[in-house]
This record gives sequence, structure tokens and C-alpha cells, in this order.
Amino acid sequence: MARFFVFERDMGEASARHILIPIHDFSLGGTERIAFRLAGEWVRRGRRVTVLAGASDGPMRAQVPGGVGIEVLAEPVPRSTFSRMRLGAAMAGPAKALAPNAVFLIGNFHFAVARALKHVMPQVPIVGKVSNPLVPDQLGTGRIAHALANWWSGGVDKLVAMSLGLRDELAQLVPTPRTIAIPDPFLDDDALIIARDGQPRSPLSLLFVGRLEPQKNPLLALATATKLRDMGVPFALTMIGGGAMESRMRHEVVRLGLEDHVTLQGHVSNPVPFFRQADMLLMTSRYEGVPAVIGEALVAGVPFVATPCTPWLADIVARDPSLGTLVAAHDAAHLAQAVLERAARPFPTAEVIAQAIRGHCLSNAAEAYLAAFDSLVEEQHQT
Repeated sequence: MARFFVFERDMGEASARHILIPIHDFSLGGTERIAFRLAGEWVRRGRRVTVLAGASDGPMRAQVPGGVGIEVLAEPVPRSTFSRMRLGAAMAGPAKALAPNAVFLIGNFHFAVARALKHVMPQVPIVGKVSNPLVPDQLGTGRIAHALANWWSGGVDKLVAMSLGLRDELAQLVPTPRTIAIPDPFLDDDALIIARDGQPRSPLSLLFVGRLEPQKNPLLALATATKLRDMGVPFALTMIGGGAMESRMRHEVVRLGLEDHVTLQGHVSNPVPFFRQADMLLMTSRYEGVPAVIGEALVAGVPFVATPCTPWLADIVARDPSLGTLVAAHDAAHLAQAVLERAARPFPTAEVIAQAIRGHCLSNAAEAYLAAFDSLVEEQHQT
């Protein structure tokens, strides 16, 4: 069992007594889930936290912890292709009226509101979590990448990378003083790691957990399943998650003749039983920051096979290869071969898993964020 120390912070006049979390709506997502968990912990530590939503759409509203305030715009801004560009202006007045001491942007998707909020609340610090790369990898770190990264993150005072390695990458695009590293808190303080004995058995139970959207590349998961079937591998792939591609995915399962191998489970509010039944997690994302689903799988003793979607996974594998396998390319043949090789290896031990992910506990992250908020508020108070 992972154990961590909790430090309570005394609140003075120059502290983040009221933290505002602007969100577009209550759509499903890992960044929303992590933000709500942090919000609950901040409330437990005596802070006031308000979620300001552009619309009430989505099933995540029920996951907002008790004690966290919820405000929805009187004139909602439903999610659409360019709705983020309008959301900041719509939120500016209501945000100012709530009089927060600090603003927390839960991920890159919401950075679009920063300038509008900063315009009406210039003294209120804005902290934004960099949940995915600020610019596409193919742009490198040249002038165009620098300009785009700084434009997109304009208005954000402090950018939070979810690991030290990701902070190093971020510092190649934006000034280092704007960046800090706080491990993403996907792990409860009292999380019990349930390690497996032996190695996966036949038929192999594969699990995909993620939104059915282009970033997660679920079609690559189906292509991998097709390769495994054609190789004669006994397996079953369960895919958890809903999204814009759900109807297309159901069509593709039938078109590819995968009905006996692939189950589209849709949204599941509690995926823990699926982790416990799985032999392996399959991640096919095009890009990620710190995917919490990897941590959730490892807590259940489940190793992973994944595309090269984030440096954080490379760090995990470097700690111990028993935790998972990263393929060299976003390619179904590579993934299928990696699944076969991974299935022949023992499951990771509880000790190895704990060493890899124990830095991602909730209390430590909540305290680190509060320290960052309070430091920025203190700086503003002194000017």
C-alpha cells in the first residue's frame, strides 16, 4: 500500500483562498477527472473552489466532489468546432464576479480562455496544466514552434508539466521560469497495488480505455486486433469509452469481422473490474501527456503495450521493462508483435509498480499546486 505524508498549509491574506476552475462542459475526460479530484482535496484543506462551466452538457457533473461550487453560464456556450474561441469572452464577466484568487486551467484544451480572463482579472494568477504537447512533434523546437507554443499559452502565468521529463521538453518551447513540474495525481494516497502471479494465459484479455476520438486512435486498436486474429492468436479486446467515433467503430468491427474478438463497452463509470480481468492494456494514442489510465492499469497489476505517444511512458519502461512495452511506430504490426512478446513475460511485481508510480499520489500533487498558487498570489500581493 502506498503511504504519503500530508502537509496542511496555513492561509494568510496573500494566498489562494478561492480557486476558480473554468471548464467547457462536463464531458468525459481524464483531465476533468483529475481536476475534480484535486478540487475535492483543496476543499478538504480549507480552500474554496468553484467550477465555472460553459454548458451543463456531459455526465461528469456527478463526479464533482461535495463542497466544490458549480456555476454554469446563464447563456451557455455549447461545445462545437470553434466554441473555445468564444468561451473566454463569455466567461470573463462571470469569472470576475466570482472574485477568485487564482485560476486553474485543467489542460491545453482550456488555454483558449486565458487571455480573456487575464484581461478582466490582471492581478489574478492563472496556472495551466500542460496535458498534451503544446505543439505537434513534427514542428520540432524552431521559431515556428516557439511562436505557436507561446501564443497558445498566452495569458497563463505558470505552466505545469506532469513529469520532470515533460518539463524538460516544455522548457525548449517556453521560458523556463514559466514552467514547473507536478506529477499528475492519478493515484489515491491509500491505493493498494494488486500484483498478479505468473504471466497472461490464453485466450489473452486485452483492454482499451479512452475516448473514441482521433487523439486516442481507436481505429489502430482495431487494426491491431485484426493482425492478432490473422496470426491465429486467441484473444478478446474490450474497448471502454464513448465519443464522436463510436458509431464508426461499431461499423468497423462488423466490416473487419471482429465481432467474436472485440467488444465496444461504451462509457463505464467504474472501470476497475475491467482492469482486474485484463491481462494487458493496449494504448494506441497519437499523443498524450501523462495518461492516467496507465497508472490505473498498473495499480491493478496490468502491464501495457503502447505507441510512442509521450516521453513519460519511456521513463516508466526505463525503470523496469516488466511494466510495459513501447513500440517504435504507430503501426498495427508492431503493436501486435509487442502484444505477443508481452504475453510471454511475467506480470510486474507490486514493488516495481509502486516505485514507478508512487510520485503520482493525490495529496502530494494537491499540496504542490497550492504552493504554486500561493506563491503567485504572494508575488502579486507584493507588487
